[in-house]
Amino acid sequence: MNMGLLVAILLLGSTGVVALLNAREWQAIQKQVQHTYNLLLTLEQTKTNLNGTAKAQRGYRLTQGIESNSKIFLQDYQTSVQQTQQALAQLQQLTADNPTQQTRLQEINTLWQQYQALHQSQVEPSLTENQSEARISSVIQTSDRLQRQIFALLNQMSTTEQQLLEQRIAVTARLTRTANHILAIAYGLSLVSLATIYALLRREARKRHQAEANLRRSEHKFQSVFDELDEFAGLLTPEGTLIEVNQAPLIFAQVTREEILGKPFWEFSLWQQSSELTETAKTAVSQAAAGHFFRTEVTFNSAIGQPHTFDVSVKPVHSAQSKQVMWLIAEGRDVTTQVQLRDALRQERDRSLHLINSSKDGIAAFDETGICTFWNPAMETLTGIPRDRAIGQCEMDLFRSLVPDATLQHLPLGTADTVTAFDFSYFHPQTGQIQFLEAHYSPLHNGSTTVTGGLIVLRDVTRQRELERLKREFISIISHEIRTPLSSIRGALGLVAEGILDDDPQTAKEMVSIANNNIERLVRLVNDILALNRLESGQVDLKYQWCPAVSLVQQAFSSVEALATAHQIHLEATVPNDLWIWADPDWLVQVLVNLVNNAIKFSPPQTAIAVTAEAIASESIIQFAVIDQGRGIPADKLQTIFGRFQQVDASDSRQKGGTGLGLAICRRIVQQNGGRIWAESALGKGSTFYFTLPHPEHQEEGRFFKVERSV
Repeated sequence: MNMGLLVAILLLGSTGVVALLNAREWQAIQKQVQHTYNLLLTLEQTKTNLNGTAKAQRGYRLTQGIESNSKIFLQDYQTSVQQTQQALAQLQQLTADNPTQQTRLQEINTLWQQYQALHQSQVEPSLTENQSEARISSVIQTSDRLQRQIFALLNQMSTTEQQLLEQRIAVTARLTRTANHILAIAYGLSLVSLATIYALLRREARKRHQAEANLRRSEHKFQSVFDELDEFAGLLTPEGTLIEVNQAPLIFAQVTREEILGKPFWEFSLWQQSSELTETAKTAVSQAAAGHFFRTEVTFNSAIGQPHTFDVSVKPVHSAQSKQVMWLIAEGRDVTTQVQLRDALRQERDRSLHLINSSKDGIAAFDETGICTFWNPAMETLTGIPRDRAIGQCEMDLFRSLVPDATLQHLPLGTADTVTAFDFSYFHPQTGQIQFLEAHYSPLHNGSTTVTGGLIVLRDVTRQRELERLKREFISIISHEIRTPLSSIRGALGLVAEGILDDDPQTAKEMVSIANNNIERLVRLVNDILALNRLESGQVDLKYQWCPAVSLVQQAFSSVEALATAHQIHLEATVPNDLWIWADPDWLVQVLVNLVNNAIKFSPPQTAIAVTAEAIASESIIQFAVIDQGRGIPADKLQTIFGRFQQVDASDSRQKGGTGLGLAICRRIVQQNGGRIWAESALGKGSTFYFTLPHPEHQEEGRFFKVERSV
């Protein structure tokens, strides 16, 4: 019977295909018939327009003596000519697919042009006034002949189209009859197909009833198995209908079997405790029905409101023949105790991992073979080696570029059983700066004496080493800076105190002057240290006010005039006289004094030091520059000279004086005023120190005030 249904469907499909092809052909013929009708109608319109042209021509000739009437016929003639031309153009389009008709239409166009030219000669007054009656009669005869020839060709075209129309109408009738036959055949095949389908459905229904009867007979077997299970167990249809369930979930939910059987799995009371649980149950059924195993953990509240965590799974049961999903088995196991232990372990692990990852010390772990298994973010920062590249690598490969080979050979990470500590330094691959690290290695044991791995901790002590170095330098410099003037003071005052210079007042006076100068040097040193400490600790309260740049430069020049005279240095400044600055004037003068003071110390005699100031409107800043012609500064020192106790040359402190704090103070003052300071230099040609300050409002360019001091 299945084969008969298949044959009936195939025949019905074939009939439909034939009907479709027949309908398409019928539509094509109908379009051709409509085309022929349009062509015949256009031919008739052309004939009518030609007759109108001839009538208008005759009327014009008959009323040629009457001006008003002749104009009317002339207008009719022109209208008919235009309509005839339009009809011929339409015929040209309609007969584009018929060469024979195109040939006739070309002849008609030729005759029409002759006809039109002949008539045009009759309607032009300048020509008709001098023509004889014999000439007019000849024109009329020629016009009639041309009109007959045109009508003859139009009639031929009409005859041809009439024949085509009859042929196409006959084809249409044949296609209509064929369509009727096809519909009759399709109707018969449909009846056969419906009868076959009905019989098949009847047979399938009987089979289903038999299967249901067999299923009911096996209920007792399933029930006895399910009721013996301590876990939750249920049998579902692929649609999710609950067919059977054991006693465990019924007791837990305090429901009866009759209340839940025959209902969707997700309508079980446990799954109705929240919308999330309901969606989980639906998802489990849909995935299992699609042939996939579903498993998850959910939390149900018992009848007394106590939460329990269950390991729930739904798996499909396939037919042995067709691999089709026949049933779904739902299972649930109470894992509350295991989950509590697992969560506690996870929290502890996460806490430990968070502490390790948050540590500023680099921490890495290795297994018993020396392979890296853990690499925290601080280790990435310290070594420049990303975690993805470190994990799975041997310790020798990881640390070869960091730790000396001699140290690595005696420290097999992961296998060594002794606690080891060592220091090393290296150039960071990303920053290029040298770093000092302390390393501590500890073996790992798994509850026994057997080494199962190792842990290495790296601590960045670069800052501590730098602070220690600065501390040593500070003590060394301060000791020298204090000891030298104190020695001079003690020697000078000692000579005076012992009376050795009692007979030489001039020398005694010089000794006192030397002592006084060294005391001032000590005062400057202490003042510089105190000023820098106040600036760095934020204890300075800047008193902002508007002050003229010219005045600030003049004050700075006055402070260093004596030093410039002693070194034979010429001071000059180029500053707009209307340039005002929003800053603390006292501290800003201190910046200028320090910069000019340094420039004087490192400039040869008979040279000039220039100070400039200008407003840069595009950046809303004011830029100062102190330019000297001294020995210059090496490129690698242009940044470091702004640090504490920094000198280009260690001997500068002894030969040139100063503590190396002046530029550090300048940097702090400029930064607290919201600006920045830097230096540019060429060895042997001189240096230029720049610093900028914010300019709250733009100043118009004014005249420049030239300040010069020849010393």
